[in-house]
Amino acid sequence: MSIHKGISIIICCHNSANLLPETIKHICNLKINVQIKTELLIIDNNSTDDTSEVSEKLLKKYNCPIPYRILHQPELGLSFARKMGLQNSIYEYLLFCDDDNWLSENYLNEGFNIMESDEKIGVLGGESEAVFEGSIPEWFTEHEQNYSVGKQAEKSGDITQSWNVLWGAGMFIKKSALEELYTKGFHSFLSDRKGSQLTSGGDIEKCYALRLAGWKIWYSDKLKLRHFIPEKRLKWSYLRKLNRGFGAQKVDFDPYLNAFKYSSEENESDNKWHIQVYRLLGKLRGYGLRKLVSMNSAAAGDNEVLRIEKTIGRLQELLKIRGKYKLRIEKVKEAKWRNTLS
Repeated sequence: MSIHKGISIIICCHNSANLLPETIKHICNLKINVQIKTELLIIDNNSTDDTSEVSEKLLKKYNCPIPYRILHQPELGLSFARKMGLQNSIYEYLLFCDDDNWLSENYLNEGFNIMESDEKIGVLGGESEAVFEGSIPEWFTEHEQNYSVGKQAEKSGDITQSWNVLWGAGMFIKKSALEELYTKGFHSFLSDRKGSQLTSGGDIEKCYALRLAGWKIWYSDKLKLRHFIPEKRLKWSYLRKLNRGFGAQKVDFDPYLNAFKYSSEENESDNKWHIQVYRLLGKLRGYGLRKLVSMNSAAAGDNEVLRIEKTIGRLQELLKIRGKYKLRIEKVKEAKWRNTLS
């Protein structure tokens, strides 16, 4: 499918009927410059509720001015849904809007102008504000980044060399850049979120891959959205599960982080999964048996519990992939999709 200048808004949904009303309302109320061509793709990712029917009703209710399509992806997983959006979009700039993101009215205008300002910008993200369904936990502000809330960089501009990456909520990606990755053999190590599973990180992995391919990562505080957070996600137990997932996904980021290092910084032992396992077990022992046993009764807000969860998550993932760990590092080092820009 040929690519044209414009924006393809992609909303990936799994049982999103209850979340979509405000999300779609905000999209239908966007102020879009007439010269910016736009489309909306809603990807129903194997929903068991009436996500598709609700989407259709809402788009008609708000007399949506944006041409739209509702597509069905039977294979469960955010990565599969996003790839369907990529394959079916017609415009050069993809905007991944989560089903709980409420875009500010000038979001598309600002994003389009920034992407047009530099042809080497591959990824662009902005700032988000939390909207709470329930009461706000005392610990939330300290951990708001875990929920894709807040600023993603200290100042607007090119953040490529600052080790910053961007979350997927409200993320713009240059379609031709992403397609080039896949054409040259890029394959994600992450399955990303599947249904109620709290695995994620596919957005960050794409940032790393695009950086290695030579594209710029850009942040702008002019891009603002509101992120609705249901009450069930404001429980301490949810944040613990989230952090265990963060620990696991870091194993999948290691090949990219390793590729950013200079050869003089490399430590061969870091590439051996079993040595890392021994280190992680030692780290867990350092917390003490009493702490490990009493984790479930620890008070909400105990940051040491979150650090333990991340350690356990990383340990579990290393034991899962074992010998593939070093192979992945070598695969990224030798990838044909690296440094594709002049």
